[in-house]
Amino acid sequence: MSLNKKRNIIYLYSEVMPYAIAVMRALVQEFDVQVDCICWDENKRTPFVPADEAGIYFHKRSAFNKTSVLQFIEERTPAIIYVVGRMDKLYLHAAASFKGRYPVVSGCDNQWLGTAKQKLATYFSYLLYRRYFDFFWVPGRRQYDFARRMGYANGRIIPHFLTADTAVFGNIYEQHKQVKKERYPHTIVYAGRFAPTKGVDLLIQAFTEVKNEMENDWQLVLVGSGDLPYTDKPFIKVRSFMQGPQMAMESRHWGVFCLPSIYEPWGVVIHEFTMAGLPVICSDSVGADALVINNYNGFVFKSRDKGQLKNAIVEVMNKSDEELLAMGTKGHQLSEMHSPVLAAYSLMSVLQ
Repeated sequence: MSLNKKRNIIYLYSEVMPYAIAVMRALVQEFDVQVDCICWDENKRTPFVPADEAGIYFHKRSAFNKTSVLQFIEERTPAIIYVVGRMDKLYLHAAASFKGRYPVVSGCDNQWLGTAKQKLATYFSYLLYRRYFDFFWVPGRRQYDFARRMGYANGRIIPHFLTADTAVFGNIYEQHKQVKKERYPHTIVYAGRFAPTKGVDLLIQAFTEVKNEMENDWQLVLVGSGDLPYTDKPFIKVRSFMQGPQMAMESRHWGVFCLPSIYEPWGVVIHEFTMAGLPVICSDSVGADALVINNYNGFVFKSRDKGQLKNAIVEVMNKSDEELLAMGTKGHQLSEMHSPVLAAYSLMSVLQ
């Protein structure tokens, strides 16, 4: 049983990941609220299963229907209802039912790309978004642009939506910095789902071609879950899905992070690895563009362009260990623009 007299925040969520729980913890710690999160428990893409903790309670989405979800929310008289987006019809039903009684906030990581479909959506933005959500919670400038084009005024768009868990990845930076000063790891790492949109096949091809053209000790490590393109190269290692703390600890063995996505709305993993102090290679489709500045803390290549990705890999391999360490430090400094505490205060700002 999770009902009590504290102010309540309702999360209507899809697949919960640890970085989302970090924001919930910040809400509990900073504002003494209770968080009740209904989240998907079927057809999940990752094996992570959230567990209740002080002030935070998780409820299986499969246990609710249109009647019971309204009753669940009504009993808690929430201060705020957060909705993951338009992806769940039951959640939209709840949002439409309570909009006007409680502030309803939608998380939005959509980038404005100017496609015909998005331009058409601007004409139907009330039916698609504004009839359900009072506020858009966005992580960056590309998502802000989308929210504005969907008809949300500046005062209805709140920042700092997506963030890494600073308690995990921020602390690890200081722990690993001295180790990497002594011997910088010549390893490029990818971490995420092994899905076609992530561009993992392109990374394998580009890295293999560079290794065939250059003799060096660099290796590629692929961490995640899903169907991976076949590779039998001795310089490519595959690791299974890791939760945040394990991935943070393992990052002492990794020198550069690469996210070669064909499309990536934001990319919390970019924040995680910049916070851990790794230089980054990423495609220009990654929405977390403010966290990777070309030639400053990493390299940005044109999405799907294997030649540009190869050039970025070569640039990394030609850097000295001292230069790579300095790039990682710059990235860590950039990462401090986001945190769970900032996310929590941004969400609660809608009550003002």
